[in-house]
Amino acid sequence: MPHFPLIAKQYAVFASKFLLENTTFLQAAYARMVREEYIMRMSHRDRWTLILLVLMSIFLFADQRIMSAILPELKAEYGLDATTLGIIGSAFTLVGAFMSMGFGWFTDRISRKWLLVVVVAVGEIPCFLTGFEAFTATPAAFVLLRVLTGIGVGGIFPLTFSLIGDYFSEEHRATASAMMGLAWAVGMLGGPAIAGFLTPTLGWRIPFILAAAPNFPLVILFALVARDPRRGQAEAELAALEDYNPKISWSDVKSIFTNKTNLLTFAQGIPGTIPWGILGYWLIFFLETERGLPKETATMIFTLMGAGATVGSVLFAFWGEHLYSKKPAYMPIMVGIGVLAGVVPALVVINMSITSIGTYYTASFLAGLLVSTAGGNVKAILMNVNAPERRGTVFAVFNITDNLGQGFGPALGGILLMSLSPLFTLNFAALWWIPCGLIFLFIAKTLGADRQALKQQMEDRAKALASTVHESQNQGGASTQVTSTGILKS
Repeated sequence: MPHFPLIAKQYAVFASKFLLENTTFLQAAYARMVREEYIMRMSHRDRWTLILLVLMSIFLFADQRIMSAILPELKAEYGLDATTLGIIGSAFTLVGAFMSMGFGWFTDRISRKWLLVVVVAVGEIPCFLTGFEAFTATPAAFVLLRVLTGIGVGGIFPLTFSLIGDYFSEEHRATASAMMGLAWAVGMLGGPAIAGFLTPTLGWRIPFILAAAPNFPLVILFALVARDPRRGQAEAELAALEDYNPKISWSDVKSIFTNKTNLLTFAQGIPGTIPWGILGYWLIFFLETERGLPKETATMIFTLMGAGATVGSVLFAFWGEHLYSKKPAYMPIMVGIGVLAGVVPALVVINMSITSIGTYYTASFLAGLLVSTAGGNVKAILMNVNAPERRGTVFAVFNITDNLGQGFGPALGGILLMSLSPLFTLNFAALWWIPCGLIFLFIAKTLGADRQALKQQMEDRAKALASTVHESQNQGGASTQVTSTGILKS
C-alpha cells in the first residue's frame, strides 16, 4: 500500500518547483493580452471559463507522456518487448485522435460546456484508476485504461480551438492558441518529469493518480461557472449580430476539404508529428539504454527539449502575430524556416557523444525551441480560414492528421528499434521535420486567398441576416434561423 503522506509531500515539493519554472510564459502572455485589452473585453465569467479550461488541460495532458518515463518498469513488470510497448503508446494516441471526429461534430452542434465536462471525465477516471494495482494487474487491463484515457485527450482538442476561435479575434488567435499549447506542454512535460523523478522511490503507478486527481474538483467548478460563447462573436463582420448561431451541416464537411490551406495544414501534421511520436516516446529509453545515462539525467534532456518547445511556441506566436499583421503569408514562411532550422540541433542531440552534458542540454533546448514555431501559429491559420460553425470539425480532422505521426510513432519506433538500431530510429524520426517545414512554405501561397474568401462569406452572411431580420420586423415579427449556408425564415 503506498505511503500517501510521503507521496503528497514529495509531489507538492516537485510540482511547485516545476510549475513555477514553467508557467512564466503563461503569465507573460496573459499580461500582454490584458495590456492590449482583448482579455478585458471578456466578461469575468468568460475569463474564469478560459482559466479553468487551461488548468484542466494541464492535468489532462500530464498523463499523455507518462509512459515515456516508465518504459523500463513496464517492460520488467509485464514482460513486454519494445514493439508491444510502442503499440500501446500508439493505441493511446490513435484511438483518441479518431474519436475526436465524433467530438468535433458535436462541438459544432451542441453545448460545448457540457461536452467538455464529459470529455474530462472520460479522460481522467481511467487515468486515476491506472494508479491502482487492482485495476492494472494484467497488460490487457493496462492497455484498456490507456485507450480510454486517450479518448478524453482526443476529445478536448476540437473543443478547445472552437472555443478559442469565439473568444479571440483573428489578430490574436496565435497567442491564445500558444497559451493553450503552453498549458498542454506544461502538462506533457510535467507528467514524465513527475514519473521520472518519483518512480524510483514510489513506483510507476503513483504518477497516474497525481496527474488525474486535480481535475475532479476543477471540472465540477467548470460546470458551475462556465458558459458557452456565442458562435461567431469574435468575427468582426458578425460581432453586432446577436441572433447569429449557426450549426454545421453535412454539406459543410465537403467544403472543409476543398480549402487548399486546410489540405496543406492537414498534410504537414503527419511529417511534423512523426519526430515527436518517436522522440517523445523513445528518447529517454534511448539515452538510458544506449548512452548509459541515469533516468534522472535522461529525463532532464527530454524535459529541456519540451521546455524549448514550450518557450518557442509562445515567442514565435507573438512574432507570428506581428508578421501576420503585416502580411498573412509571412506567418507560415516563418514557421517553415523555423522547423527546417530545428532539424540541425535535433540531429546533434541524437548523434553526439556524451562528453559535455551542458552542450547536450543546450542542443536539446534549441531543437525544441525551433521546431515549435508551428505551435500556436498553425492553429491560428486554421481558425482564420474556417467559419465558426466548422472549427470543431476542422480541428477534429486536424487532430487526426496531427496525431497520425505521433500515434504511429511509438509503434514504428519500437519496430525499428527491434529490426534496425536505436540510433537509426531516432535519426529517421528527426528528418521528418524537413518535409513538414517545406509544406509551410506552400501554405504561404494559399493563406491570403482563403482568408479573404472567408471574410467575404462572413460579410455576405451578415448582410443576409440583417436584411432578413428587417424583413421579418416589417412582416410582424416572424422568427429567423441561421444555418451554415444561409438564412431560413420560420
